Amino acid sequence: MAKLVVISPEGTQQETNLRAINTLGRHPDQHVQILDRVVSKEHALITFVDGTYWLQDMGSRNGTYVNVDRITGRTRLSDGDTITLGSTRCIFVEGDRAPVLQATMKQVTINPGFNHESAIRARLQAEDLRSKQFLPENQIESDQSVRQDYEKLRVSFELNLDIGSVLDIDVLLQRILEKAFEFTTADRGVILLSDDRNPMPVPRAVKHRRGGSTEGQFDLSHTILNEVMTQHHAVLSSDASVDSRFGGSHSIILQGIRSTMCVPLLFGQEVLGVIHLDTQIATGVFTEKDLQILSVFANQAAVQIANARLAKRAEAEAIARSNLSRLLSPNLVEQVVKGNVEMKKGGELRQASVLFSDIRGFTSMSERRAPQELVSTLNEYFEIMVDIVFQHEGTLDKFVGDEIMAVWGSPIPQADHAERAVRAALHMMKDLNDFNRFRVANGEEPILVGCGINCGEVVAGYMGSTKTLSYTVIGDTVNTAARLCSVAGPGEIIVSDPIFYQLEGRLQYEERDAANLKGKARPVPLYRVTGLV
Repeated sequence: MAKLVVISPEGTQQETNLRAINTLGRHPDQHVQILDRVVSKEHALITFVDGTYWLQDMGSRNGTYVNVDRITGRTRLSDGDTITLGSTRCIFVEGDRAPVLQATMKQVTINPGFNHESAIRARLQAEDLRSKQFLPENQIESDQSVRQDYEKLRVSFELNLDIGSVLDIDVLLQRILEKAFEFTTADRGVILLSDDRNPMPVPRAVKHRRGGSTEGQFDLSHTILNEVMTQHHAVLSSDASVDSRFGGSHSIILQGIRSTMCVPLLFGQEVLGVIHLDTQIATGVFTEKDLQILSVFANQAAVQIANARLAKRAEAEAIARSNLSRLLSPNLVEQVVKGNVEMKKGGELRQASVLFSDIRGFTSMSERRAPQELVSTLNEYFEIMVDIVFQHEGTLDKFVGDEIMAVWGSPIPQADHAERAVRAALHMMKDLNDFNRFRVANGEEPILVGCGINCGEVVAGYMGSTKTLSYTVIGDTVNTAARLCSVAGPGEIIVSDPIFYQLEGRLQYEERDAANLKGKARPVPLYRVTGLV
């Protein structure tokens, strides 16, 4: 049975068995739902016709790619094809074999036991490359220099022309390898990129001149990779099977590699990774000229990789800002996006204050008003209230009909969360009075609101299904705040004992009779807040 292995931008994999007709897209109704904002709601179609699976783009905005080429019309799929939709990759697999991606990642290994000097014929330092910049025309001494300079320019120009607009890292890396194969005689190539979680770069793209991308095994020398990464050297080695200088570097001896080039992907002073090319055809196939040209090529490729990473980071930050701006005040959004404050997935205990506000008589109001008019009124009201929550650096948890739930102390810890919540409630009542004067002057009925506030321990985190998550707080503290709101009259702010004791001596209030709140075994003391000093 054929299947599709979907690899998300974060690297998670999910397998889907293919049927006769398979729709791919972001919409939940699609047979293969792809949660990627760059993917269209109905992006592509895979159909089984005449014993073969065919792929067709459904007019998506960003296109559908098969093995890095954008498709037009209906395209026949072959076992192992990589389908790219936005930032998501899909591997088409026929039969019950393991997915191609898993085999590709497993075929590249870095053995830490190879600590001996390898058969290095030449090293090219970054300083050497900079010292061999293009000479002015009147300083050129030979045709050979002109030819070498021309070759460097040609390679850089064609690389820019071919991949200058590619921002998907995996597509970009495959195209870089394809371009490297055009101007070298390499049999195999691999690109490894640095990862904050690993001391050595990790493989991200593999290519063989024969047999696609899954043939053979890469067993790379830790010695060479370490030199390239730490010393920024471009390294040329050859004749591994007979050169005594290899010592114990079995990774090269066992494979009988005759020529190898390994160059850093340098972006300024930062090493983004390495390009490793080798050939098993003959001794000394690669020359120092090849090494120099590959180094120029790698530096140009590093710029493209850095640009792609920056674009990906900018896109992720833009999405994060958009999502967080619905919950947090602008200054807190920036702190979270920059990593100064972490919003953890899963539940964690926090000390927080929770505020509920609810429109009194909303049901009867909705019966008297047209739906469009009611929505317009609610939006005006919410605009004022949410702005006040953000001014006091609170978090908007949710809207429930006409009800607002806001939190202080989570996800951002705040020692004065109780004071912030009370000041926000007082601010809400003041601005609501101003808003109502305007409404009454225009012949509209006023909006009357009751508010309840409680503080204590809550469980905070992302909650929901795997497809829809939202940040919220739960617990008895939250439930009590909701109950306090339900007993508050129009224009009243009702707080609990914990709030009262947090702000004791500063709170202006009227004590109310204790009330029997739903879910509480004993009557709960109530305080109506009139001010805060």
